Amino acid sequence: MGTFIAILFAAFVFYFVIKYAVRQAIIEAKVNESDLSAQVRANDLFNKIQNTQYEIAADTKFKEVKLKAKEIYDTSFDILISDSADEEKLRQLKIKENEMILLRSEG
Repeated sequence: MGTFIAILFAAFVFYFVIKYAVRQAIIEAKVNESDLSAQVRANDLFNKIQNTQYEIAADTKFKEVKLKAKEIYDTSFDILISDSADEEKLRQLKIKENEMILLRSEG
């Protein structure tokens, strides 16, 4: 009988420990959701810049345009891996995306 009570007590304590851990994980996920969202948007912007750079490299015959596209791409990569805030990265990457689009339209 004593073993049964000990197992029941352990199960009861285990239930509350798991309940608390799951609740804390959900709270932490919601707090980090906005940061994750900004990181995903920054990665998407960088992918667009990268794809545009590949298009320019494939379609353009002018070496200057290709070099400028590569320079914008390299700067964008540096921005992406920098330690600045995600919102600042987004702002800077958006500027670089616009520069790349303008370069593509010129070339």
